[in-house]
Amino acid sequence: YRRGIDEGWLASACKPEHGGMGVPTFFQAVTWAEFGTSACMSLSVLPALSLGVYDILVAHGRQDLVDYFASNLAIGEWAGTMCLTEPHAGTDLGIINTRAEPELDGTYRISGTKIFITYGEHDLSENIVHLVLAKAPDGPEGTKGISLFLVPKYLPTDWKEGGLEGISNELKSDHNGVTCSGTEEKMGLHASPTCVMNFDDSVGWLVGPLHGGMPLMFEMMNRERVATGMMGLGLAEIAYQNALAWSLDRRQGRDLKGIQDPNESADNILVHPDVRRMLLEAKVNNEGCRALAAWTGILLDQMHSDDPEISEQATALVALFTPVIKAHFTDLACETVSTCMQVMGGAGYCSEYGVEQYYRDVRISKIWEGTNGIQALDLAGRKITQDFGKNLRHLMWPLSEFIEENRGDPEMAEFNKPLHQGVRGLQQITLLMIAEGMANPHFLAAGATDYCRYFGNILLAYMWARMAKICLKKKGDPFYDAKLASARLFFKRIYPETISLAAKIQSGPKPLMDYPVEMF
Repeated sequence: YRRGIDEGWLASACKPEHGGMGVPTFFQAVTWAEFGTSACMSLSVLPALSLGVYDILVAHGRQDLVDYFASNLAIGEWAGTMCLTEPHAGTDLGIINTRAEPELDGTYRISGTKIFITYGEHDLSENIVHLVLAKAPDGPEGTKGISLFLVPKYLPTDWKEGGLEGISNELKSDHNGVTCSGTEEKMGLHASPTCVMNFDDSVGWLVGPLHGGMPLMFEMMNRERVATGMMGLGLAEIAYQNALAWSLDRRQGRDLKGIQDPNESADNILVHPDVRRMLLEAKVNNEGCRALAAWTGILLDQMHSDDPEISEQATALVALFTPVIKAHFTDLACETVSTCMQVMGGAGYCSEYGVEQYYRDVRISKIWEGTNGIQALDLAGRKITQDFGKNLRHLMWPLSEFIEENRGDPEMAEFNKPLHQGVRGLQQITLLMIAEGMANPHFLAAGATDYCRYFGNILLAYMWARMAKICLKKKGDPFYDAKLASARLFFKRIYPETISLAAKIQSGPKPLMDYPVEMF
């Protein structure tokens, strides 16, 4: 962690005036986000959270808060958390009990308990800056009455009241009423503390408008959802690399078509079609997800373009892609890591070889930052209908243009034709989900997860078709030939699941909701 601070990696995407490099989000998405997770997911979670707190603070915080906290958060000297969940309030945040009582000096006193707080307490940084959801007096019921507060673990030594103008970074030795009363015993991520946090009359400052905390928290959560998808990819990739290394050395049985290594007691396991199936599907899914992550990184930068058309399209596509990246990437990651364990047989199940830890670590990715079921509902119930379908239209334009411009290319037919069929299917299923969902909400909810996976397959198909077009122009180069082979494998072995997904969506909620409770 210290090395990450000293070399500037933790601050790479932050503003130079706060000690950062100011690099594009694209760089962050395709390097640190994946590499850091592959190296150690438990540790990579902390800078991701701190960066999220930094972004919200810089975008919505008072200037004195930015001046005091931003630089230390950016470089990693201080860490950040997001405090949402309470013992009785998970997905339904409208019923939280944490309270914020206003003081005459403009601060608030925060009291309540939060659970499942990642890195809520640790000794990697001098201070921990918590973003806490709480309810101030006289607010509306439900989520509309929630505000966002910045609550540090330690207050400045020379702070007495009010704001933080001109205050030094020297910290008091006693806690600001912020304590950790316990840590969770988890399946994985054992080096990442998951804490129960108590706020006892803690001093905090309002971030953003009063009773306007939920939009800000979702702004941060959406960034963390993309980061979670990248974490899934990072663990899927390192699991694949381990399984491949094992396979290149492991000998078991003989090739069914004839002995390949007569001087050895057995052939390498890569002669077996099922081993190749597992490894290649893992490889191809990883590479497709990486391409989509790179595109999303570019879009995250383009959201801030001075050109309003570019900014509008990028904003729409990021809104559409966020639940897909979070859900589809992590679904695939759990499947891929499990598959890589299978490739290694009994060794994959043993701690000595490491891959079983990747599975224990990656499993949380489908749960935190909003479960994958919630992501699917967000996509199907909100993102595709938002602004009368504007988000989806911004996706259909480049898809349709690509399909049309490659319609007459015989070399592209094996990629372009199934992509065209899938996009048409997506349009039809989307209309079905909207129409049936308006009359019966259970229809949309029953098909949401399958719809999200269908959507993810379409996006990956588009990525692979685009990559295939480039590779066809560079035949003979081993790198591009391998990519072209991967594209063919995706369309032949992975993409056909869209057919069964469509059938499941079309079956509607009846097989689920008509099943009597007493028969469960």
